[in-house]
Amino acid sequence: MRRFLIAACVVAVVFPSAAQKRPFTFEDMMKLKRVEEPVVSPDGKWVLFAAVDVDLTANTKTPHVWVVPLDTHVSQKRGDPSTTLRAGVGHPAKAGSSAPQDDGTTGGGKREIISDQDAERLRWAPDGKRFAFVSTKEGGSQIWIADFDGATGTVTGKRRLTHIATEADGELWSPDGKNILFVSNVYPECDGAPAEEAACNGQKLKQSKESKVSAQIFTHLLYRHWNAYKEGRRSHLFVIAIGVCGDDRRRALLDRTAEGGCLHTSPRDLTAGDHDAPPFHLGGQDMYAFSPDGQEICFTSNHDEDQATSTNNDLFTVPVNGGPAKNITADNKAGDETPLYSPDGKYIAYRAQARAGYESDRWRLMLYDRKAAEKKDLTDDFEQWVGSFAWSPDSKAIYFSSEHLRHQIIYAVETSSKVTTEKGKAEFLRRAIVGGFNDDLAVSPDGKTLAFTRMSVTAPNEIYEADVRGDGCPARTGDVDRGQENCSLNKEWLLTSLNEQLLSQTDMSSAEAFGFTGAHGDWVEG
Repeated sequence: MRRFLIAACVVAVVFPSAAQKRPFTFEDMMKLKRVEEPVVSPDGKWVLFAAVDVDLTANTKTPHVWVVPLDTHVSQKRGDPSTTLRAGVGHPAKAGSSAPQDDGTTGGGKREIISDQDAERLRWAPDGKRFAFVSTKEGGSQIWIADFDGATGTVTGKRRLTHIATEADGELWSPDGKNILFVSNVYPECDGAPAEEAACNGQKLKQSKESKVSAQIFTHLLYRHWNAYKEGRRSHLFVIAIGVCGDDRRRALLDRTAEGGCLHTSPRDLTAGDHDAPPFHLGGQDMYAFSPDGQEICFTSNHDEDQATSTNNDLFTVPVNGGPAKNITADNKAGDETPLYSPDGKYIAYRAQARAGYESDRWRLMLYDRKAAEKKDLTDDFEQWVGSFAWSPDSKAIYFSSEHLRHQIIYAVETSSKVTTEKGKAEFLRRAIVGGFNDDLAVSPDGKTLAFTRMSVTAPNEIYEADVRGDGCPARTGDVDRGQENCSLNKEWLLTSLNEQLLSQTDMSSAEAFGFTGAHGDWVEG
């Protein structure tokens, strides 16, 4: 059985000698900042991210907003820390040079810009002058807007946008800047005109809170996820206009409610009905997206009658102004999710499974042609799951993460160029470009830089950047193609190092890989 191992970079930071360190404890783990996904500004100069602070005494977790400059010219200022890929089984080749350090130019410009309230789930406005975020400071979870000074990288003001009784999160700013999409858990029986629906949901919430009866009645399965009951509500997608009132400070104060909301604009429910849109999922990439012109939304939902035994999530499209939703993946009875429009608007990329009802089936990367209504599998002979993914600005490639043995490598697949395999089958060109255990991919507007999170056994999440202009390594199945083992991965650099001080004082045992041949001759690695 032929196998090639991609040897990924092992992230290391120069710390004091082991003699000066103490063992890593539970209390140390609680002091680590939890770095979340990077969000690149429209001008490509900044990266926003949230970092969660844990207070063990108060038993709280609070996210705050940070910013760091994105240096899109780092490849001209550094050496080559690329990794060589060699053949082998269970014996990764070490990188040819040490990992990049935060020496004052990479990651040295990071700073906290919202610290007086919790803030996470950051999303830029198309003009780069504002960004949206989720905060529980007032009225539970709501969408807020922050003004951003691109010259200084600072927040100059912030205000609450939504005032919805059923709370709001998961926001997306439309590419045309006119709307914000968000998720709210509402009562499906309240579906109707925006004002009436909001009043109905508010009244039912009030009745529930004031009721002396705590018992609940369930008539179908999936009434609870982990420790949270659904309480008869469904997740629906809402859209609210921006610049009409709630976000336009030039309008007269009489146009606003006492809380600063808009008298003339109410969020509109785009996914009415007794279905979850999006369905329950354990984090990861968004289950919905805006089209590049801001006029359409593609979302994930499961409309099967027995959802407890179904994995049949489908993709639907709906106009941003409302209307009937169209199922574009009805032919696949397995899972379809995480849609993402191509920048040129011609395609929708998404993940799909092939075996209905089988939750552990391999996730493939699919391409839906919006005009022809045709689908293509970009990872037909790829042997691993596809994780998070992002489009290149020219719509010619998609970058995606995928677990390979004990790494989670970043690959690139071309959306048009094909190669003919030994079996005479045409396939899309795929290559490995960044090693390590990576996720949360974001591409700079000029298409030259990729920002992402990376973690390891001995280090928590930090944000890195990589130059995507290198060739990487041909990897049709996920392993390096036969005869191409001496290729090199692309250059990469550390952007943040929020936990460097704490980690420099502690010592963690190193992990060793092991492997063996399992059933059917498959290689198993731990």
